[in-house]
Amino acid sequence: MLVKRIINKIIQQFEVKSIPTKEKVIYLTFDDGPEPSILDFVLSELDKYSFKATFFCRGDNAERYPHLLELLQQKGHSIGNHTFSHLNAFSTPAAEYAADAERADAILHAPLFRASYGRLTFGTWLKLRKKFRFIYWSLNSGDSDLDRYDHLQALSNLKAKTKGGDIVLFHFCQRHEQETRRLLPEYLEWLYNSGYKSQAIRP
Repeated sequence: MLVKRIINKIIQQFEVKSIPTKEKVIYLTFDDGPEPSILDFVLSELDKYSFKATFFCRGDNAERYPHLLELLQQKGHSIGNHTFSHLNAFSTPAAEYAADAERADAILHAPLFRASYGRLTFGTWLKLRKKFRFIYWSLNSGDSDLDRYDHLQALSNLKAKTKGGDIVLFHFCQRHEQETRRLLPEYLEWLYNSGYKSQAIRP
């Protein structure tokens, strides 16, 4: 496992972690959906400030809720591939993982790719690198980790570390819905009041 983690760290150097800019622009990203309720909430919050974002969708969710995928596209957000069934590359053969990503691509048709759990092996990276642009993140909101600390600590961390060009990780799935609902509105309000804009990552 240690070797896989080291290799994954090396692979991350070839992934997009931030987008250089001199402006107060960041790139909000959301993983694991689309799922009802939480997506409506996230879109409503983004609309308040005319923010655009990038949504890394699971293929199984997109297949189950095609109208939500269409809604994202209609609103001008970017779509990314987050595999079909959220496999862990560390415990999945490379061929199986690549096939899962291709299955999602048949639904999403999105050249942006974010590995589930942020994990890739050399084999999975090698199989997918010619087709996808790998997107990582420079700032983790912590909305999937609020059992370790409260949302005020997470918000304080975001405020302290946010800078232009950051790719910020959030989620839009029912599993982390409660945490996202607590953290996202306050962060977006702070971004807007601080003069930041959020743009979608384009292929």
